[in-house]
Amino acid sequence: MDSQTVRDLVMYWQGVKLDDEAAVRLAELSSSVGKTLNAVASGSMFDTEPAHFDRALNKMAVRGDD
Repeated sequence: MDSQTVRDLVMYWQGVKLDDEAAVRLAELSSSVGKTLNAVASGSMFDTEPAHFDRALNKMAVRGDD
């Protein structure tokens, strides 16, 4: 999802105009969450089995801004 799409959706849903920096951050966050869920979705019932859920949380905790 690109920053313009995020900006358009936020305006549509919330009636709020995002600045460029916020739109970019939200687009990057959306992409990151999507990649993380795609990486763990192949696991059996990752959302209900504690071991899979724990693995998902660990993957989500990896930060790229360190």
